[in-house]
Order: sequence, then structure tokens, then C-alpha cells
Amino acid sequence: MHPLDLFDRFRRDWFSWLPPLQRIWDRSPQQVAPDQAHDWLLEPVNAEEACLLFPHLDRDRAVIRYQQLRLEMRENDSRGF
Repeated sequence: MHPLDLFDRFRRDWFSWLPPLQRIWDRSPQQVAPDQAHDWLLEPVNAEEACLLFPHLDRDRAVIRYQQLRLEMRENDSRGF
């Protein structure tokens, strides 16, 4: 069993009697998602900016890598996808 599975089992067993903590741990995607007005991932990808960030790649690969970078930044903010 994976250590995170063990931790999850422990957390669910020992903290199940605390409803507020359960709501913090078990959030739905709608609760994690940012407001659409402030979601910069919904903005179209700027190909010129991608080419400036990744000059060693061709245009299509630079755009793909730029979008990957944006998704990684979102994930690092602990906001999910």
C-alpha cells in the first residue's frame, strides 16, 4: 500500500468526527476552481510570448511547452486543473 493511502486511511479514521476538517480535506473540483474572470488559463496562448520563452523550439512546440508551463504553475498553486 502506498504511504499516501495509509495517511489517507489514518486521516479518515481519526478525524472523521470533525466535520469542518473533513470539508477542508475533501473539496470538490468546483470549490477548487478559480473564478472564470480571474482564470488566466482560459486566456488564449500568445504564440509570440511562447517563442520568446522557448527560442530553441519551433513555433508549435513552443506553444505546447508554454501551455504545459502554465498548467504546471496552476498545479504548483495547489488549485488543481
